[in-house]
Amino acid sequence: MSKDDVSLNDIVARYLRRNPAFLSEYPDVLEALHLNHQTGPASSLIERQVAQLRRKNHELNRQLSRLMHVASENEQLMARLHQLTLELMTIEKPRAFFKHLAKSLRDDFKADIVKVCLFEPHTAQLAGDQVTWVDPEDEQLQQFQSHLSRNHTVCGRLNESKLKFLFDSKSRWVQSTALVPLGEDGSDGIMAIGSSDPARFYPGMGTLFLDLLADVIASSLSNSRPQEQRLTA
Repeated sequence: MSKDDVSLNDIVARYLRRNPAFLSEYPDVLEALHLNHQTGPASSLIERQVAQLRRKNHELNRQLSRLMHVASENEQLMARLHQLTLELMTIEKPRAFFKHLAKSLRDDFKADIVKVCLFEPHTAQLAGDQVTWVDPEDEQLQQFQSHLSRNHTVCGRLNESKLKFLFDSKSRWVQSTALVPLGEDGSDGIMAIGSSDPARFYPGMGTLFLDLLADVIASSLSNSRPQEQRLTA
């Protein structure tokens, strides 16, 4: 094919795009057109257009169905968050608070393991087995600094060192994790939610549920601090 042929084809294609009614005005031209199937006899231009529109419609329906499913899941999560918030607000003792929190995350958020690391020793001591006190000066915390400074939940797969620090002997079972900073810039600590499913927590997934839950936890931590600490905060 020569350059002149290519140029002519481009001109015709541009003209038809700018004048989509052209073939309606000249039906004899439409009747003369035909397109070959990849593995079959020739079909009319209209048949090919209908088939293409059907494919696009199928894809749009698939995307709409997915969006509706996600919207339904988010609505259920937000309703459960509201209910969980009301439940947690009535629990004053840290041990009962974090026990109820961990159970809810396992039941409602399909978590396999929940670990909360707090920087305040008094509250951590009262919170029971679900919570571990971590010295904010601990050098191992440096590896989480980028996560804490983001001030929102980060999801994905963690390296062996981070998993070991968070989950200890159970770290080998954790394939994906949601890291939730507690307090502004993680000033109160960090909550780690682990799953044995590599695809359960992934970068870019919606984290509004966990970010709002972090605010509820931070509020409870503020209320549970010794009075002298609250006065100087």
